[in-house]
Amino acid sequence: MNLRLIGAPVPGRHHLLLLWLMLAGAAGAAIFAGIHTGVLQTLFNGDRSRICWVITLMFVYVSLHCARRVLLVSTELNSAAQIEARVPEESALRVNVTDGRVRVEDGDALPDCLLTEYIRDLFRKGTPGRATSAEGDPELLDVYESRLKSPQEIGWFLADVMIKLGLLGTIVGFVMMLGSVGAVTNFDATTMQGVLRQMSSGMGTALYTTFVGLVCSILTTFQYYLLDQGADELIRRTRHFAQVHVAPEAAATTA
Repeated sequence: MNLRLIGAPVPGRHHLLLLWLMLAGAAGAAIFAGIHTGVLQTLFNGDRSRICWVITLMFVYVSLHCARRVLLVSTELNSAAQIEARVPEESALRVNVTDGRVRVEDGDALPDCLLTEYIRDLFRKGTPGRATSAEGDPELLDVYESRLKSPQEIGWFLADVMIKLGLLGTIVGFVMMLGSVGAVTNFDATTMQGVLRQMSSGMGTALYTTFVGLVCSILTTFQYYLLDQGADELIRRTRHFAQVHVAPEAAATTA
């Protein structure tokens, strides 16, 4: 079986990665300013529950995970663009699979990427007795979409956990405040000063953990929103390529 490819436009290179780097750069500048002004030191020192540290470690992990996924999806988008660029506008190329590689009529192999793998699977499903429509295979594409987007669920899950940890820190801070008041038996000036210090510490824990949880959750949401948009764009381009630029040619099928 052969497949006919018809030309398609080529987008910019690594635009998804550049967007993520802009966001990461803005967040990094804010963190540097917080360290330079001493705000972050005050924030972490004022949190007696140490929940801020837990949230921060989760944020660092999820940011590294997102960076890896962004690089992967951005590379896949670039590879898809290379495939589209190899096909002249309003022309047709014959594609076949030999030795597990998808090759065009001049013998060159297409780069290994999600789009190439999808074309190869369409080729395999188009063997005699198993027809493949010009619209591609929606069920097969659903499998690719699930495989592409399922690793991103950890980011959305941790973004929600960060908010909940911030709210947990709020409750812990208020418990610390009430505990300091409940333990008072002598209301002299010295005792009240100590109570006020403990209440202030409890209030700081409540506010700081809420603040860190909200900020880290928002930044994580922005990152994975960009990642989801990139994954959706890759799936849309794969579906468009299958529906418009890939068509089976039964006459070229050999037993």
